Amino acid sequence: MRNSNEICIVGDGFSAAIMVIHLLRKGVPPSSITLIGPGVIGQGNAYSCSSQSYRLNVREDLLITFSENPLHFASWAQNHIHDPKAKTAVGYFYRRHDFGRYISELVSNELGSGQLIHIPAKVTQIVRRGDDWSLSLENNNDLIAKQIIIATGNAPPIWPCNVIKKLASPTWINSHLVENPWTGDYLQEIRAHENIILLGAGLTALDTINALVEQGHCGMIYVISPRKIFPPAQASWQRLHEPNWPKNLSPRHLIRFIRDYLPSADTTSSEWQCAWEELRVNLNTIWQQFSSSQRLILLKRVGWIWSLYRFRAPPQTIASYEQLREKNQIHFILGRAKQIICAEDHIRVLLDNGCEAVGERIINCTGVGADPLLSNLISDRLAIPDGLQQAIAVDTNLRVLDSNQQAWENLWMIGPATMGSLGDVVAASAITKQAEQLAEQMIKKEH
Repeated sequence: MRNSNEICIVGDGFSAAIMVIHLLRKGVPPSSITLIGPGVIGQGNAYSCSSQSYRLNVREDLLITFSENPLHFASWAQNHIHDPKAKTAVGYFYRRHDFGRYISELVSNELGSGQLIHIPAKVTQIVRRGDDWSLSLENNNDLIAKQIIIATGNAPPIWPCNVIKKLASPTWINSHLVENPWTGDYLQEIRAHENIILLGAGLTALDTINALVEQGHCGMIYVISPRKIFPPAQASWQRLHEPNWPKNLSPRHLIRFIRDYLPSADTTSSEWQCAWEELRVNLNTIWQQFSSSQRLILLKRVGWIWSLYRFRAPPQTIASYEQLREKNQIHFILGRAKQIICAEDHIRVLLDNGCEAVGERIINCTGVGADPLLSNLISDRLAIPDGLQQAIAVDTNLRVLDSNQQAWENLWMIGPATMGSLGDVVAASAITKQAEQLAEQMIKKEH
C-alpha cells in the first residue's frame, strides 16, 4: 500500500493530460499529482494511433487547449508538423498522432524540471477508505488518494453483439476480429484483395476507409449500418448569429425549434453548418435542464441525427469514400449486427433483418464501449448511472454523485463520460473548459 497521494488522475489520454496541464498552470506542484494509466500521457486511444491516415475531424483552429489562446495548437502545428496532405479548401486537418505529440509536449513544458508520478497501469476499482480513497490497480497494487479525478476518456470499444468463434485458429481470429480499431496497427496486416466488413458508418469507419485507400486496397468493403449515410465533410463554417431561444422548452419544442432554425440548404454547405454550430452553443445548458426521462426521449428521437451531424468528417476521408464509390468497391448492407460468426477462413455477420455479410476481416467501428471502472463504482453504490445509462452521473461542478444523489467533495470526473449529465462534451475545447473549471474549483477549495 502506497502512502497517501494528494491528487490522483485516473487515465492517460487527452482528458487526463489537459487536467494535468491546467492544475500545473494554477500552481499545483507536480509532486502532488499522481497519474495512473498504461500509455503515453496525452495520447490515449484517440491520439496514440500508428496510422498516418487517421486524421482529426476538426480544423486546426478549433482544437482549443487554452481558452485565452485558442490558436495555440494552430501556431504550434505550423512550426512542428510537416503534413502536406493536411491542407484542404476549408482548413487544415492534421493527423491524430501529431495532436497527441503536441499534448505530450505541453505536459512536458508545464512540468519543466518538476516530475509527477506516472503509474503505468489501469485502475480496476475505487473504494472509500475513511475520508480518502483506495484505488486497486490491475498489477495488484493499491494506493491511497485524498482526491480523485476520473479522466478515462471514451470507453474502450467492445463488440455490440454476440461473437461466436469456431473452426478457426486463435491466431487467425485475433488478427481478423478487430475489436479496437483506434490504434490503426491492424492495417498493416490487411492483404490488398481482402473483403472487409466495417461494422458502423461513423468517423472510425471513414478513418479506416481513408487508410485502406491510401494503402491501395483492392478488395470489397461492406459497411453494416441502419442507414446508408456517412457524416458529411466539414465545411468552412463560422458562427454568425445567436439563436433567440424560447423559454421552458420541452424535448418536442426543442426539436421543432431546431428544425425551423436550420436552413433548407444541403448539410454539406457552409450555410447549414453555420446554423448547426450556432445552435450547439446553448444546447448543453438546455440539456441540463431536462429530466432523465426527457433526455432519453431526445436520445431516442434524434440521437442518431445528432451523432451524424455533430461528428462531421475531415474532407480527406470523404474524398477516399467517393473514390471507392466511383469504383463500386464499397457497398452498404442495411441493418444491425445480431451475431458475428468466425468459421475457418471467413467471417459471417447475421443482421437483425435476416440479411448477412461475409468477409475475411471485420472491424468494429460502432463506437460502442464499456468502462469496467465506472460499472464497479455503480455496483459499489459510490456512484449512480447518468440519465442515459451510459456512464456515471456528475453535477454541474463535475462532482460524482453517490447512491443518494449527493455529490462527493473529493471525487470528480471530466471528459466524454460526462455527456449524459452535462451534454455535448466530446470536443477538445469542451474538455478543456471542464479542466479549467475544475482546476479553478480545486484551488479555491484549498484556500
